[in-house]
Amino acid sequence: MDFTPDYSVSLTVNQKELAQCLGISSRRVRQLREEGLFKIHQETKGYNLEKCIQEYIDYKVNAETGRRASISKEEVQAEHEEVKKQISLLKLRKLRRELHEASDVEAFLTDMLIRFKNHLLEVPAKLAMQISGETDVNSMIQVIKKEMLSVLEELSNYDPEEIDGIPEKGEESDYEEELDDEGELD
Repeated sequence: MDFTPDYSVSLTVNQKELAQCLGISSRRVRQLREEGLFKIHQETKGYNLEKCIQEYIDYKVNAETGRRASISKEEVQAEHEEVKKQISLLKLRKLRRELHEASDVEAFLTDMLIRFKNHLLEVPAKLAMQISGETDVNSMIQVIKKEMLSVLEELSNYDPEEIDGIPEKGEESDYEEELDDEGELD
């Protein structure tokens, strides 16, 4: 008869027993499980004591050294890949003229509003000449209205290429530099 112990069998404990082994409360075991530290085996409805002890030791070591225990290398890589994906999507939207740099929009709006202000300030002098001899109030209103609509029309003009300051043909843009040889974003 062979009395060699079978180490492949693992000891399964309940929440209270695991808490006693680790020297913590049952509530803390539950909190750590919710944080993703301990896993309950579905067949036995308990905790693998060996794995839980090792996880708890790693958790405490990481806590002492200031590292987050629940973040793994794979999670960091996945998060990094997600950030790279978001950056690529933003670059793509920029190439499609669906997204503009804040500084470009600010410069465009500043220029447009200065031109609008200048045109608006020209209106009184221009209208004074046009309606100076006019006696009919309705025709004065029509002339003023026509001039005001003409000035307001400038605010409705939007050209995405004007915002980006698209270079003339033959010049290379920043967008073209971001494309590598295969036509993909860097």
